[in-house]
Amino acid sequence: MRLLQGTPEEIASFLKLMGEEGAESFDDAAVDTAAEPATWVGIEALVRGRARSEEIAERVLAYLKGVLEIGGVEIEAGTSERTRDGLSNYVMVRDAGKRRFGAVAYVNAINAGLTVRLTPQDVADNDDPRIELRDVKDGHKYAVNCPLRDEETVDLALQLTQRALAKVR
Repeated sequence: MRLLQGTPEEIASFLKLMGEEGAESFDDAAVDTAAEPATWVGIEALVRGRARSEEIAERVLAYLKGVLEIGGVEIEAGTSERTRDGLSNYVMVRDAGKRRFGAVAYVNAINAGLTVRLTPQDVADNDDPRIELRDVKDGHKYAVNCPLRDEETVDLALQLTQRALAKVR
């Protein structure tokens, strides 16, 4: 069973986006409004509000929609004490399982930068020039970048995210 939190409108919008049945007849009584989770509406507003251009927003949102289609994941906005709204420019992709290893990917809403929880060894079999290795200390878990520069890179980023999910599961 999956628990969705948010307003009835946000949850219905999410269910419609995901193509799930019952979105039109969503029961308000099933909503847990005590928490303030990252809903799709909130994530989309964050991305569109922070992105430098509409093209960047569309690529980031396409990536996040693709991540949701993978299943078994949660997306949430990062927090920051330095912004008025308390949110950072990053959206985190997490495994929805019981064991949480932190995010498997961070996507920057401003510039579509993507950092994935993979090491150089995890991508040694892929020589795609769009995969960029970060200059980090040995053993650092987040050593791969894959900026979402075009629509084709979104597919590559989703493949890398699946690899990262497989590592933490």
